[in-house]
Amino acid sequence: MQLADVLKTAIKGEEDGFRFYDLLAAKATNPDARRKLENLRDDEIAHKKVLYDLYAEHVGGEVGDLPDKGLTALADVFRKGHLEDLKSEMEFINLAIEAELAATKYYREHHESTDNAAIKEIFGRLADEENTHYELLMAEREALAGNYFWFGYDETSPMEH
Repeated sequence: MQLADVLKTAIKGEEDGFRFYDLLAAKATNPDARRKLENLRDDEIAHKKVLYDLYAEHVGGEVGDLPDKGLTALADVFRKGHLEDLKSEMEFINLAIEAELAATKYYREHHESTDNAAIKEIFGRLADEENTHYELLMAEREALAGNYFWFGYDETSPMEH
């Protein structure tokens, strides 16, 4: 894959992520959930800027049209109109987890495949940030499922004593 294509696919993925988190943040009624979703959304904006900067520096010219498919299944969900099929918080979180895991994998693969030190460093950082999103979402999913005990083996509340 040429660098231009790698970057365009990544930009499309970040746009899809922005759109997804923005939509969820608008639907969220819990202020803490809304804030977390807005933070994820804002990270997608920051990632997109980094990718546009990489494109300008290492490819040059206009980015032009982006591919239909980005890094994750989010584009398919939007394109096929399946977002309305998701009814529960767990379904939204599972889709977000899948998307963050795919983004992490994409950036790690391209981190490993490039010899350019600057691109390698940025893809490594993006992979780490996407992995942090994945871990955050996994923790949220566990909390929603009621599996939030942390060394509180026999207690009914998390370690907040």
